[in-house]
Amino acid sequence: MLTSSVLFAPSVPTMLIDEQRGDHTEMIEAVHRFGERLGRQSPAAIVVVTPRWVSAGAFQADDAKQHRSVVDLPDFGVEPRYDCEGQPALARAIVEQAAKSGVRAALGSRGIDSGAGIPLHFLARARRIPVVPLSLGEGSREEHRAWGAAIRHALDAWPDRVAFVVGGALSWNLHAASLKRDVRECHELDERVLEALRRGTWSQIETLVNKLGAKAAPEAGLLHLEVLRGFLLGDSAFGDVIQYEDSPGIGTALVEFPLDPDHEDDGY
Repeated sequence: MLTSSVLFAPSVPTMLIDEQRGDHTEMIEAVHRFGERLGRQSPAAIVVVTPRWVSAGAFQADDAKQHRSVVDLPDFGVEPRYDCEGQPALARAIVEQAAKSGVRAALGSRGIDSGAGIPLHFLARARRIPVVPLSLGEGSREEHRAWGAAIRHALDAWPDRVAFVVGGALSWNLHAASLKRDVRECHELDERVLEALRRGTWSQIETLVNKLGAKAAPEAGLLHLEVLRGFLLGDSAFGDVIQYEDSPGIGTALVEFPLDPDHEDDGY
């Protein structure tokens, strides 16, 4: 059983630096507020897709009982840490459903990397809800959509309430970020992808990656959004862009996708 919506959430270490400095940006405040709402829904687990775990071969679900943090972006000068419990049975159920759906998936070991740990830090820092991290793969965009659909069917069948989060960024030009150099294509990619999410015109994303990817360097080729697209079970699903934030070379957004057609804003 799912919570009332799913979330595309920002995973940029600079959010932690801002928080440490006491600079509570609009993005930080937005993710905090959504976390408060998530807390009221009381999920028994959170399933997180991280674009910074790309498995060779089969997609993977981490079935560890305890997750340790993975320091994967040391150049940012901060080490995101989110040690937490896992949910092995739910990880197994996702892999089993993938097999039934004809999707190659396996149990694996990753821990909580920055793609998962940063949004969880702001969404569920105090509660430490059990987490199942999920990978991307090296396959096609269609295979990532099939993976997303299999995840959805597994969570629909799960007896307890589960939240689903896709972490990551839009543009992800780390070279430009290190030089603090603005790149026009990064802004264009961010704006046009967010417009596609607002309108539910998902097929435009691949075109934008092909057109702007060389300079915008979209994270993981935006395959994490293809998993989200598959999870939503159709190309008519549209998102509510709650907050967008950009810095040289990097664009992030907080986007909510209601699953319940009668979904109401319960105090966001």
